[in-house]
Amino acid sequence: MKNNDQAKADKKRQQDKERQRAKRQRDAEKNSELGIHEYRVPLSQTESETLAELCAYRGGAEPYAAAEFIATLIRREKKRVDEEKKHLGQCDFCGEPLPMGCKNGLGIPKLKGVAECWYTREEKKLRL
Repeated sequence: MKNNDQAKADKKRQQDKERQRAKRQRDAEKNSELGIHEYRVPLSQTESETLAELCAYRGGAEPYAAAEFIATLIRREKKRVDEEKKHLGQCDFCGEPLPMGCKNGLGIPKLKGVAECWYTREEKKLRL
């Protein structure tokens, strides 16, 4: 009798595993079709607590889910960066558009260290 019960329990666990695997596969395909990407971000205990506090504080009557809160932060930061870009213009020294112009398309500021170069004076303001 015990063997039969154990066999049924094992079979149910196996079916549950298979159902979950199929669900994960469907979800992955759906996300792929929608262009949704998942990121795993390790957070310290303090960061996790802060995230939970911010989700509750900014969520109003119902707290944000962590993913929703982070996605909202990304959209807001994008708007802020777009506004910053409008006001950057060009480097007074090399005449190239900012912030990428002074980097000469290589990712390395070609005149960093030269006092007149925008990167020497202003680049740190763009950092978080």
